[in-house]
Amino acid sequence: MKNNFGTKRPISLQAKAGERLIKQFEFGSESSLADVEHLDSLKNLKYLLTSAHAPQDLGELRLNIASEEDDYRDFSISTMNNFIDSISDFPNVRKINMHFPPKRWQKITQTKGRVGNYSIMIDSIIKIASYAAKHDILLVLENLNSYWWDNQLSDGVDLNEVDWETKDEAFGMSPEEWIKICEDVSSDNVKLCLDSSHVCTYAHRFPPEQREERVMSFLKKSELIDHVHWSDNYLFDLRGRKDSHLLVGDGSLPLQFHKKIKNLDATLLLEHYYDEAGLLKELDYIKKI
Repeated sequence: MKNNFGTKRPISLQAKAGERLIKQFEFGSESSLADVEHLDSLKNLKYLLTSAHAPQDLGELRLNIASEEDDYRDFSISTMNNFIDSISDFPNVRKINMHFPPKRWQKITQTKGRVGNYSIMIDSIIKIASYAAKHDILLVLENLNSYWWDNQLSDGVDLNEVDWETKDEAFGMSPEEWIKICEDVSSDNVKLCLDSSHVCTYAHRFPPEQREERVMSFLKKSELIDHVHWSDNYLFDLRGRKDSHLLVGDGSLPLQFHKKIKNLDATLLLEHYYDEAGLLKELDYIKKI
């Protein structure tokens, strides 16, 4: 893979960018959540896929490896392990990205695993990591978005009126907990995945004058970050409550944040693909910052 854009490690594209562009730039590529049940459709990328996104849901049920319900927790762990088995068809995949499980997920459709337990989650991640290690796979743990829309919080709601302790959310939302989970797991093959668009949705829980500090806090333990889902988002207007996944440079996340991401010793996935013109524009921005 080539590295002509000033990054420490090569950039990756989503699999949907297609074989031609991935080969043209000699980038890595990653399968997305949408690809989990359709890995066969990526056979043309057999040797080009370098990372993969683990499953998050089963139909309308959110998987929960932190569940206090033994059967559902074990099922969720088995689902992750089965995915690790399935990705062995792609010999160059050495990294699997996994979302954190829910702390609370109270939707009507969530008939199992509605509540998560921190200690149980840590034990479950250790189990999955142990299984992944047998396949020479690194597990990276991704910070999630704040689910403003899933919690039916309208754009007009004042951030000070939201009690997040009563809302649906995953573990690892704050930079402090995200980092602590990785440290508590303490496995050689477990690192962090930074999703910059998700970071923005979390920062919107705070007043505008505090948001830049909250964003930059995700980089305090940069040595733990081995993978990035790199996008832009709107830090200072309500559009940033959504997981916008803008081209890098098209939003208002701090320039210093993007510069630090560029300099991370981590794989950098551009987690979006809209068209070739957009990709070229984005790569030019990355090269120049």
